[in-house]
Amino acid sequence: MFRKLTFICILAALGLSVGTALAAFEDMPVSPRARGMGEAGSAVVDGAYATYLNPAHLALSTNGVIAASYVKPFQLTFNDYYHLGAAIPISPGNGAFGISLTQFKVEHDNVKLLDETRISLGYGNTLYSDMHSQVDLGASVNMYHLKFGETTSGIDPGNDSCLGIDLGLLVTVHKRTKLGVMIKNLNNPQIGIDEEELAQRVIAGVSYQPYDGVITTFEFDNELGQDVQYHGGIEFYPASGFALRAGIVTYPNKLTGGFGYTLDRFSLDYGFSTGGGTLQSTHQFGLNIAWGGEEQ
Repeated sequence: MFRKLTFICILAALGLSVGTALAAFEDMPVSPRARGMGEAGSAVVDGAYATYLNPAHLALSTNGVIAASYVKPFQLTFNDYYHLGAAIPISPGNGAFGISLTQFKVEHDNVKLLDETRISLGYGNTLYSDMHSQVDLGASVNMYHLKFGETTSGIDPGNDSCLGIDLGLLVTVHKRTKLGVMIKNLNNPQIGIDEEELAQRVIAGVSYQPYDGVITTFEFDNELGQDVQYHGGIEFYPASGFALRAGIVTYPNKLTGGFGYTLDRFSLDYGFSTGGGTLQSTHQFGLNIAWGGEEQ
């Protein structure tokens, strides 16, 4: 009984539903760069994170890149969130594949209470291109696996898996303006014996590069049955290889920021966001390694 109450308290602290259905696989910014720019990523190309943010971005991959990030949401000691992703070009004109692995764990007193794992395979390619514009399309298939820890009385709540499909679109206009659209869980996947529906979301954004070294972005995130979230951010390079980022998020209202440093084919990123209420701020770190193609 104590363990059940502890689990409920932990879920409440995370802002999850503790009613008849558990809010499984809540959205989490996987990219420190996107987090720093107001948690906006649908229209800002971000290589190794593309499979999660918008698989249409994979069409623009000119070299292979792998990235890993880690975050402890709201600095809560009992939870951890990991991401590992990569973008792998096939050949010029044939797009690129992407992979993504995310894992969210809740652990208390060395006892695993919850494990959410998502493995994704994505592909993106160019549908149309001319001297002024380009249209890219992408899709990803996601395997969701949810597992609860065994109770002290020996009861195993079990585990379950399901498949979800995401679609992404990216339109580039005059090279400096990008319009991105991402539809998550298009097939309405359900998990568990209660057939809980995983969140379906439509994300649409625009990014604009007024001049080299500066990117601005704005997007809205509409989860079915929830209030619309708005995101806005900016990235600029005060020095070669060094980027500063800032942004805002609504519902809940949050401020974000961060930086990135690139040296040859390695880049280190940091992003933070305020708690949006009584929770503490979140700090996220990521490392990217590129190979082949043109140097970043």
